[in-house]
Amino acid sequence: MEFNILLVNPNRFKNPLVIPIGLEYLVSALEKYDHNVDILDLCFSESPEKKLTITLYEKPYDIVGFTIRNIDSLDYYKNEFFLPSIKPLIQCVKARSIPVVLGGSGFSAMPNEILEYLGADFGIIGPGEAIFPCFLELFQSQKVSEKIYDGWEYGLKDDLIHLRGSKFNYTKYLFENGIVGFETHKGCLSQCPYCIRAGSKTWFKKIPHIIEELRYLVDHGYINFQLCDDEFNSKLSFSIDFCKALIKADLPLKWKLSMKPIPYNEDLFRLLDETNAYRIGIEISSYRRIQKLNGYTYSDLANVIEYCRKYQIELEIGVFVGYPYETLESVKYMINFFKNNPPTSVIIEIFYRIYNHTVLADLIKKDASLQKNLIKPFSEELSFLEPVFYNGFSQNVIEELISKDDLFRIAWLTPEENYQQTK
Repeated sequence: MEFNILLVNPNRFKNPLVIPIGLEYLVSALEKYDHNVDILDLCFSESPEKKLTITLYEKPYDIVGFTIRNIDSLDYYKNEFFLPSIKPLIQCVKARSIPVVLGGSGFSAMPNEILEYLGADFGIIGPGEAIFPCFLELFQSQKVSEKIYDGWEYGLKDDLIHLRGSKFNYTKYLFENGIVGFETHKGCLSQCPYCIRAGSKTWFKKIPHIIEELRYLVDHGYINFQLCDDEFNSKLSFSIDFCKALIKADLPLKWKLSMKPIPYNEDLFRLLDETNAYRIGIEISSYRRIQKLNGYTYSDLANVIEYCRKYQIELEIGVFVGYPYETLESVKYMINFFKNNPPTSVIIEIFYRIYNHTVLADLIKKDASLQKNLIKPFSEELSFLEPVFYNGFSQNVIEELISKDDLFRIAWLTPEENYQQTK
């Protein structure tokens, strides 16, 4: 049976503008099974509920999917909680007795809590390309037995080549400084105790298919790209093979990416330079226990900084400071290290957005001495769905340590900060 499916992007946050490539990848997977798929992009809509109502009136849909990219803006200083504005959209669909399926990285952060809050019918955690078609088969045969399905168990459809760009108006995004994204794999092998994706299963795409996806986009005039992987170098051999394939394809593009401190070698940075990679972002912790947990040292960071300098690739390092039980001495050591080994810039994150079911959340629930550092009174009923932040060291303390050095800045104090991370 062919389903008429509407996929909705309710994200109207524009700092930064983010093209929801997850929906585009999902379209490729669903259309392979001959489903009829439309996308409703509400990013630029002044009246999203009205636009959704008109769309639902114009065509009979069997299922409507919503992507929840982020629960909130992650910005402590000017936080925006997104779910209240999404809830009326869900109700609009439910009023027509159409089943609603939720997905996206934000939904995967706290799926049970979000499903209940928004009143949707079903949800998919993690990648949806393989699981969503399977879910539709179960739905058709009335064999759906769960409210939430785990896409990490099904992974990716590695036979798909995603020829993207027709379902979204890229021009609007690019006109307002948006950027076209792409992925090489899903998942994150790091073990950051504050992160919702820590230790998630890793699924890699076929490199020739990624190259064809990029070639198609370049042929349509897009040349500046953002890699949307959590960590490009999850598997060093794969990263190197991808760079070699991209060099061989000789596409006139440039791109920026996120990495973790390890694994690496000089060949990786040399090849990145040859692919026109112009900026690398790396996220670390100043706390040695978390560094050890993820297997990297300051020596690794010094090597990465030197390779980026050698191959003239901009390097922005984001540093989380003030994790529970970290001393101020470890933060001082980090600042002195970067003063002696300067990357392009160092962004210091002093607020941890707490997500339920993470190591950090469990730690705070158990240790009353940590609860005084929450930016909201603690109670046993606190679900962390509405934004709650943990702060180990005050802004004044960190500002005194960096002493107006232009190398450093505190995250979120300037309006151009990116909320792409959900860590």
